[in-house]
Formats: sequence, C-alpha cells, structure tokens
Amino acid sequence: MWRKYWNRPLGSKLILIGSIALLIEMLAPWQRVCQTTSDGSICGWVTAYEGSNFGLYAALLAVAIVVWELLPILFPGLSMRGWPTAVITAVLSVALVVCVLVKMIIDNEFQQIWAWIGLAIALAIMLTALIRVRFRWETRTTKPPEASGAPTATSVPPDTSGTSP
Repeated sequence: MWRKYWNRPLGSKLILIGSIALLIEMLAPWQRVCQTTSDGSICGWVTAYEGSNFGLYAALLAVAIVVWELLPILFPGLSMRGWPTAVITAVLSVALVVCVLVKMIIDNEFQQIWAWIGLAIALAIMLTALIRVRFRWETRTTKPPEASGAPTATSVPPDTSGTSP
C-alpha cells in the first residue's frame, strides 16, 4: 500500500498530508475563553471542533478530501488522473477554506495562533488543488506519445531515386 502512495503525483500527496495535518491541528486550542465569576475569572481553551458548526463542516470536508485522495490507493482499478477529479478536489478545498474562514469570523474573540495556522494549512491545500487543476486543464487535450514503430517527423525516408552510391 505504501508503494501505491509513493507512486501518486506530488500534488495528491501534498493535499493528502495537508488534510490529515489540518484534522490533527484542529484539535489544538483555537480560542481562549474566559468567564468572570464572583471568585475571579475562569479561563479555558476551545478547539476548532467546538463553537460554531463550521469547524465540524471543515472537518467533514477535510475527511472527504482524505477519502477522495485515498481512493486510487485503496482501489487501484480507479483511474483518477484526469482533470475532472482534480476539479472535484479543488471544489472541496475551496469549500474547506470558506468553512475555516467563516469559523474564524464567527468565533473571532481571543483567537490563538493555532487558528491562523489552520487557515494557512487550508489555504495551502486549496492552492495545491488549484495548481493541479490548472496543470490538468492544460494537459487535457494533449495526446500520449505515439508507439515506437510508427514513423515520426524526424525519421528519414528511404532513398527511392534509383541511384546507388
């Protein structure tokens, strides 16, 4: 299975690792929450999964990206190298960035550095997916190289003038 993973394109590996890193990073404290009581103030931490539902939506989108990128590894019969599959990854990653941004806007009090790191990871996933779409879009009309037995433009035709040296 690891051999199949290493045979994947670089963009696919980066998106997969970034999505798993985001899922783990979302467990870090994204906010510091304090409540004032008669005894003083009580402070605690809030992860990305807590608070508004957009943290959960972002986690579900990250899981969807992981599953989508693991499909060709788990089921080698699937051919997922065309530009439509890259577009699906890009759409999922754009939705991921939107969810992370909305999560940060809704829960914007006392944000910690981990929220910004999560946004940076989501943006890196999206940028990689969009670059992959652009690359796949440019190569969608190119034809594979011809077989070695077929004549090419650089081959020299045989001499048929009738004179021999």
